[in-house]
Amino acid sequence: MVQKQHSDSGFSAPRSQRLFHPVEAPSVAFPIQSVHIDWDRLVAKRPTVLDTIDAMPAYLLKPEILVLLDAEKHPTHRLILDLMWTTGARVSEVLALKPTSFIDDGYDFGVVLKTLKQRPGRPTKKALQRSPKRYIPITDHALEDRIQSYLYAGHFKKTERIFPMCRQTVNRHIHSLVERVGGAPFAISAHTFRHSFAIHLLLHGRPLKYVSQLLGHKSVDSTEIYTNVLTVDGAHFLDGVDFH
Repeated sequence: MVQKQHSDSGFSAPRSQRLFHPVEAPSVAFPIQSVHIDWDRLVAKRPTVLDTIDAMPAYLLKPEILVLLDAEKHPTHRLILDLMWTTGARVSEVLALKPTSFIDDGYDFGVVLKTLKQRPGRPTKKALQRSPKRYIPITDHALEDRIQSYLYAGHFKKTERIFPMCRQTVNRHIHSLVERVGGAPFAISAHTFRHSFAIHLLLHGRPLKYVSQLLGHKSVDSTEIYTNVLTVDGAHFLDGVDFH
């Protein structure tokens, strides 16, 4: 069900098989190889961020996202949440996915999203046709396997949407899920996962320009709002400055 792109060189795909052959953790090529994040501190600082930064969207942090994912037992809704969290896709973009949206080129596995702005209802065929596309790598092997299994079990046609539901259905399910885990201090919707994705990447030092491209923003200016999570906790800059 997933598109596989093969070269004409005759060489086999270079990706190693994981069955019976555990893959060693790869070395990280990106300059930032490890980041220590104090999640409890960031959770405690969040009310200040939301209260003092104009237009700052509500967001969740990784431990909170994982609580929601672990509590979601419905395989379809769990996959939708996972895709929004790991790709930063708008819910309309996830609901527009087809089997051919997923690509395995022998090196990487990922998804091609059609950049859609949220509007009431489902995207029209005309909107889908004129929308620009962006490729998002999916590096979580467990998620890749679940996507492959979902596509295989669903017997979807190439042009068939794999999540035949509307955005309102997804949001109602999220609201119910949040209630089941004890509620939240602010409203959580499908778009909250997109905001959380952006902040998660910035907390790990990923370049703002790259995050902006993954989100499908036309300008980095639209992405800069998320950097406030990095700057609001600036007390350490005053360490060693004595006023008395």
